[in-house]
Amino acid sequence: MSSARNYNFLDRALHHLAFASGSSVQRVLGELENDLYSRELAAVTSQNELFVTGLPRAGTTLILELLFGTGEFATFTYRNMPFVLAPLLWDRMSKSFRKRGERMQRAHGDGVEISFDSPEAFEEVIWLSYLRSRIVHADRLVPLSPDALTPEFSEAMRNTVRKLLRLAERRDGARAAKRYLSKNNANISRVAAIAELFPTATILIAFREPFAQVGSLMRQHRRFVEEHATDKFSRRYMEWIGHYEFGENLKPIDFGGWLGPEPAPAVPDETFWMKYWNAAYRHAIEHRRDNVHFVDFDALLRGGRRGLEVLADVAGVRARERFLGAADILRAPTSMPAAADACNPMVRDVVATTYNRLKTLAIR
Repeated sequence: MSSARNYNFLDRALHHLAFASGSSVQRVLGELENDLYSRELAAVTSQNELFVTGLPRAGTTLILELLFGTGEFATFTYRNMPFVLAPLLWDRMSKSFRKRGERMQRAHGDGVEISFDSPEAFEEVIWLSYLRSRIVHADRLVPLSPDALTPEFSEAMRNTVRKLLRLAERRDGARAAKRYLSKNNANISRVAAIAELFPTATILIAFREPFAQVGSLMRQHRRFVEEHATDKFSRRYMEWIGHYEFGENLKPIDFGGWLGPEPAPAVPDETFWMKYWNAAYRHAIEHRRDNVHFVDFDALLRGGRRGLEVLADVAGVRARERFLGAADILRAPTSMPAAADACNPMVRDVVATTYNRLKTLAIR
């Protein structure tokens, strides 16, 4: 959970069972669950879903945790692993050996503490279980447009959302209808497809000052390269759940063909990451819709309670005081930015233009 190193033999065996045969186990169990719980799922309605995305290190995890902490949302947690597409069956099967929700630092080494009850980005498993060949290429990932969605995937995605909502009812009662909450960095490459799948959804795209975000991206990449070199299960685990952002698994998303014919360099430098940052957010700007809102994470941290009020309005948070109470934990980021003089000057100028456009579009 905090690191694949913490998984015991049984944990690792279950993950191999769930993922090592490709997507077949996930799909078979998910579709079996659809049949077993068809009557229950038919009674579950999903509306006003909330999707949080952005290039990694944009603050999406904190936004996810703040929203999840209101109690208004249902989402994936570490307890849904490894059978992500069958959360109802796995919940019943795992009750006898369920682990306590003790908090520990996650693998990123960024001070964020998590437990088995913490929300996490496992939604990508659904996308890859049905659309892997359209998304994952040898050295890169490919954005998806609405016409890339298949009926089988669309049904699986909507059914999995209903399952999580039903699981929340099972655990918390049906006192208040929950909304689906997603955090998936890869979704920045498929905003229009999500809008097609969930017409009532709101999509939040987080960003940071580019040199700060790139500096964090570079540190995380180096950290995971070192971890993957000594722990192959950790590398496989990240690949299984569709996290291609860092380490030996790095496959950049090829927004608009920015990568060209060459794969990512073995040791990506500041210019590479800045080009990636620019391609991602240019793509997001060009494909935005009325339900897409940009979140300036730096401004959110500086804004305290007022920043959370704006976010609560856009996200439609009902438990406002509980949400706004988290203002006390907001702190300005302390991470070191990437070195500006190490980046190609022409790239710096292009990135500055994109960043200024994002700030103009950001919620306030």
